[in-house]
Amino acid sequence: MEIKLKHLRRNYGELHAVDDVSLEIPSNTIFGIIGRSGAGKSTLVRLISMLERPDEGEVYYDDKRVDNLDTKSLIEERRKIGMIFQNFNLFSSRNASENIAYPMEICKMDKSVIKKRTEELLDLVGLGGRGDAPISTLSGGQKQRVAIARALAVNPKILFCDEATSALDPQTTRAILGLLKDIQKKMNLTVVMITHQMEVVRDACDYVAVLDQGRIVEEGKVADVFVHPSSSTTKEFLSNLTNVRDSVVRWSDDGGHFTLRFIGSKTDAPIISTVSNETGAIFNIRAAGVQNVNGEEIGIMVCDIGPNKEAQDKAVASLRQKGIVVEEEK
Repeated sequence: MEIKLKHLRRNYGELHAVDDVSLEIPSNTIFGIIGRSGAGKSTLVRLISMLERPDEGEVYYDDKRVDNLDTKSLIEERRKIGMIFQNFNLFSSRNASENIAYPMEICKMDKSVIKKRTEELLDLVGLGGRGDAPISTLSGGQKQRVAIARALAVNPKILFCDEATSALDPQTTRAILGLLKDIQKKMNLTVVMITHQMEVVRDACDYVAVLDQGRIVEEGKVADVFVHPSSSTTKEFLSNLTNVRDSVVRWSDDGGHFTLRFIGSKTDAPIISTVSNETGAIFNIRAAGVQNVNGEEIGIMVCDIGPNKEAQDKAVASLRQKGIVVEEEK
């Protein structure tokens, strides 16, 4: 299901939590919305999911406007939505199966259908045979798997994930993101991920919108945004990926006035040595690595270029001529 937002605004007194946001979320994709704390992410997802009405603007599911529906119609549309939260929001008084069954009970589905569907969902999320487990006995990752199964219980067309991996360790986060990607493909879902972690966007999303102070400052395909970031907010998020983590390693905290970005086959080419030989430039590499972004190899290098301004300018021109994205710290 495609989602369209047109000039959404939501104010809380003097606070413009969502400020003139227009966005198109393609059907059958994983779309990330990233921003710092307080950027307006959670408010935006509440507007998209119809938990709140906007002060201004319109929300469409496919070509149907949904932000102005009456109560009865709104309830019907909400049944097309599943939601996953950071803190799982499970009932401690119910076991895993009973938590998954809850939305189906609300919809007054037949008990035999509920039982069959619950068992299918437990298998889908990798918890087959654990239906009788009390919630208190499950790990954080297992609780989130139960929450995912519950969100899928009534076959939604849209799945919202509001900081769904923030409470999990890195290894469990990767497993949950892998599960969500598999489920999205199997069920042809439109998945909207709200996050403050660029790793989540990199590892799971097809498209991304960057939110800052209630406004969209950048959007596009994830690989394109990683290679050609245009906003200072996006560049800050990407810079956090150059710490000692994953495949990008920084071994010097000093310097690093240039950031180079390579895409696809350019990550394997001897471009730095070629440019150095052509121009006489000297590269002092401070950080480097290759990341897999939505199935595409993206290389990043943080460096200084010398020994003088003339060699530096020649090197930058040569790099850009060879298709390398070069950003200079001002």
